[in-house]
Formats: sequence, C-alpha cells, structure tokens
Amino acid sequence: MSLQSRGSRTVRIADEEWVWKIRRKATASQAAGITPMLVAVQRVAPPSPAVLIVDVGLSRPDNTASPHQTSVTPMLVRLMVRRAREEGWQPESGRGYRLLFRLIRERA
Repeated sequence: MSLQSRGSRTVRIADEEWVWKIRRKATASQAAGITPMLVAVQRVAPPSPAVLIVDVGLSRPDNTASPHQTSVTPMLVRLMVRRAREEGWQPESGRGYRLLFRLIRERA
C-alpha cells in the first residue's frame, strides 16, 4: 500500500524521507467525535511499502461535538516514527504498524 502524494506532507528523519497524511475530510464517526484522528506515515526514501497508522488518542479538531485547536506537526511525526521503531516496528519488513500516540488537547 502506498500513500497518495496529493495532500501529503514530507518530513526528513535522519537520512530518510517520509510522507505523512491526515484524511482531508472526516468520516461520519470522526466528525461526531466518536473515533479518533489517524495519521498515516510512510517512508519514501529509501522506499518501503509499510505504512504506520498512528491513533493520536483524540478527536479531529474539526469535529462537531467538541472542536479544538490541536494540530499535528512535522516534529510530532518524527516522534511518532521514533516511538514506533522503539516498539519494534521495522519499515523494511513491509509490514504495517498501528501506534497509539496520545496528543495533548489544547482548549479552543
């Protein structure tokens, strides 16, 4: 599986290039604040088919139940990849990985 380049952002981690993406439009359950926001991350140089799916442990900022101003930054994406690797994820293996990486919510 490969992330679409449209809407994705690039981040460098050491000598590797990664892309990350958050779904542009919320699913119905994300819009209602029921399910959390997910971040998909994939290494593109050197290439790897493995995708890291990160559950940030809170709703999307644009949810209708409780809007907030929390955002995902390149620095946070670097920390997510580092944490997944510390937990044993190896993108070279080609296997995806799901990580729970709780963000702190800022009040609106």
